[in-house]
Amino acid sequence: MDALVALALSIGILIAGWTYVALGPGALPVWAGIVAWGSFFAAGGKTDGLMRTIATNLSGVFWALLALTAWNRFGGGVPVLSLLVGLAAICMVMQSKVRALSFIPGAFLGAATAVSVVVGANGSWSRTVIALVIGAVLGYVSELLAGAMTGSARRAAA
Repeated sequence: MDALVALALSIGILIAGWTYVALGPGALPVWAGIVAWGSFFAAGGKTDGLMRTIATNLSGVFWALLALTAWNRFGGGVPVLSLLVGLAAICMVMQSKVRALSFIPGAFLGAATAVSVVVGANGSWSRTVIALVIGAVLGYVSELLAGAMTGSARRAAA
């Protein structure tokens, strides 16, 4: 089977299951998982991409939590929020000196997703984290499944 077709099928099947579980019994933000899934592939996939996706997505959640918590403690306001978002962005870029945190887009995607879920959709930090981790893992599983369908499972998992 063609590798792209195998990947499309594996993602299609898994994302249908993810959507059902997230919107049903899991009560999780389905799109947060999809953001992490995309992060996984953008980070290069495989085990390294999985590790860097989870680490950077969750670091983004941390920086967003820190910025919003500080913003509330300092009394709010657009100037204060702007400064705190700028400081968080500096930290998200500087942390990339650490290999596990070297996928800069992952941190920004994690932060944006967290703010969107928590502030925009009245969600929770914990559900955001759970959805991000599951999405990254599903990216990895979809890659493995595609590899198995094409007979290149060993290469996909490397």
